[in-house]
Amino acid sequence: MLGAVPDAPLRGREAEVDRLTSLIGHVMAGRCTLITIEGPPGCGKSRLLRESMRIAEDFGLSVCAKYTDGACSVGGPSRRDPEDPHRPYAVAVDNAHHLDHEDVRALIAREGGPDGPARVWILARRASAGAPPLEGVLLSPTAGTERVKLGTLPPGPAMALAADALGAPPDAGLARVLGRAGGHPRRLLELAQGMLEEGSIAVDGYRARLVTDRLPRRLVERVESSLMGYSPEFRQMVRVAAALGNEVSFEKVARVLNEAPTALLPTLDEVVAAGVLENSAGRLTFRDELLHRLITGWMPETVRDALRGQASGPPRSTAPALPAEPEAAPYGEHLSDQEAVIAGLVHEGLTNRQIARRLGLSPHTVNYHLRKVFRKLGVASRVDLTRVVRGGTGKAPGPAPALAPPA
Repeated sequence: MLGAVPDAPLRGREAEVDRLTSLIGHVMAGRCTLITIEGPPGCGKSRLLRESMRIAEDFGLSVCAKYTDGACSVGGPSRRDPEDPHRPYAVAVDNAHHLDHEDVRALIAREGGPDGPARVWILARRASAGAPPLEGVLLSPTAGTERVKLGTLPPGPAMALAADALGAPPDAGLARVLGRAGGHPRRLLELAQGMLEEGSIAVDGYRARLVTDRLPRRLVERVESSLMGYSPEFRQMVRVAAALGNEVSFEKVARVLNEAPTALLPTLDEVVAAGVLENSAGRLTFRDELLHRLITGWMPETVRDALRGQASGPPRSTAPALPAEPEAAPYGEHLSDQEAVIAGLVHEGLTNRQIARRLGLSPHTVNYHLRKVFRKLGVASRVDLTRVVRGGTGKAPGPAPALAPPA
């Protein structure tokens, strides 16, 4: 949400700020622009969005801040200047990955037609996140989309960010430990702040020094909670990759999962878009040493040894190494994949709004699919649907990938 975190100096984003300044400046020349600030969770999209609002205000634009809460509701004050309705304006939307194409079109449509004042929309969203229709809107030639993509921070700005959090620059030993975060802004901050809170860092005078190299509990819980927001297939691939090393071939991961590589491509896309792994010519590498250490630490050594042994052996033609999800219940034969997922989440007790947040859809879309489920299965209520799911021979399909995890 906009403004949820107190402002701090913006580190390592000078090129992005310069580009935003140029793009927002075009509005003063009468152009209308759609800008997206994109990147994996925790890379600083919301912080840069707040900076874009400041830039717009410096140009003299009226600024409207909006946000989505996971259920695709868009709120915020009116952007119109009552004294000058033709004054150019900017609309900044955080968490825009929760919007589908209808929400985006409605937002733009109600903000004015082609004869209205010049305007700029700035959407902060997770990379490659959201329903395909949203991608279609952003890629439309008529949208005039400009993309600002965020990655990790270089070492210098990363240590400056750590110094902001600690109140003093880290010494060489502490800098090496903090460097394990690979310049990922959120993990770096949570590592530094957590270590400081738990006494693993001491600040003496003008330096912060390492007392003990121990992962803070808040960071462990944060990353674990974030990964639990993704699909079972996502978590399975990440755990297998972590057990096999910081860098591993995609072929080995597929062998352990006992899946054809082509069947794993959608899951691989999710893992890469979430900023967990990098894929370079079939070599999968964890984005940072810290994340690999965290995920590996959740598995007993015996499990890691078993997975490594399976990776070095011949391909298996039996069940996957890790427990597979049970096959879909007979009711699932009548439903599309999306409908079966929603039916399973209703069985878990989730509301339409919670399902929308989990799947990155709008509540309207969830309600539409749910009505089709009721009609196909001949049920009239959520209670009846739950009975049908529970009465099947297998478990309901697990939830689809969610690219709006706690992050």
